[in-house]
Amino acid sequence: MRASLLLIAFTALLSVPAFAEGTADNSAATSEQAVATPAGKFIQTLGDRAVKIVADKDETPEQRSQKYHAMLHENFDLPTIGHFVLGRAWNTATSAQQTEYMKLFEALVVKTYGDRLNFYSGEGFRVVASRPESDSDIIVGSEITHADGSQPTHVDWRVRQKNGKLGVIDVVVEGISQSVTQRQEYTSIIQRNGGEIEPLLVSMRQSLQQGQQQAENP
Repeated sequence: MRASLLLIAFTALLSVPAFAEGTADNSAATSEQAVATPAGKFIQTLGDRAVKIVADKDETPEQRSQKYHAMLHENFDLPTIGHFVLGRAWNTATSAQQTEYMKLFEALVVKTYGDRLNFYSGEGFRVVASRPESDSDIIVGSEITHADGSQPTHVDWRVRQKNGKLGVIDVVVEGISQSVTQRQEYTSIIQRNGGEIEPLLVSMRQSLQQGQQQAENP
């Protein structure tokens, strides 16, 4: 995977087909029109900010990770994403399990994509289209352009307006939903363990511990 796909998938994580299907007008704004829309401007600003963070080699990996973490919190609807990824198991988990899951989920998002920061190699980001998907959701199309001149990577962002604020709830890379992929992985672990969520939490804890050990002993 190209490192700059971090710009796309930093989360968490993120389901065009899985979230509510809309009946809104599907006409699309393109290029300059798309960037001029609130959702298009939101994603272009987000992409530009991410590019700037990963390109700044004067800062330490920890400093870049902190900025990335702040950007994640500000621009992604993590509760919506986390609930969707866990699926029906959310309703059977205890309050304590739900709380731990969300903490682990967020930490793994930052860890997974933060690891890719050092591999940035001059990619660019541009919004190319925007279309309403429902009364509350908008799909913003974008391209990751590569320094070697190869074919751009197409990325769709599902942006939802909730409580007057825009937030990303899914990222679809070349037609593959990040949240659906993550949900399938988590569902598989839970199903293999009789529907229990605890084995998933154990797996998530182990993944974080392994990452910390690798960071301490490169």
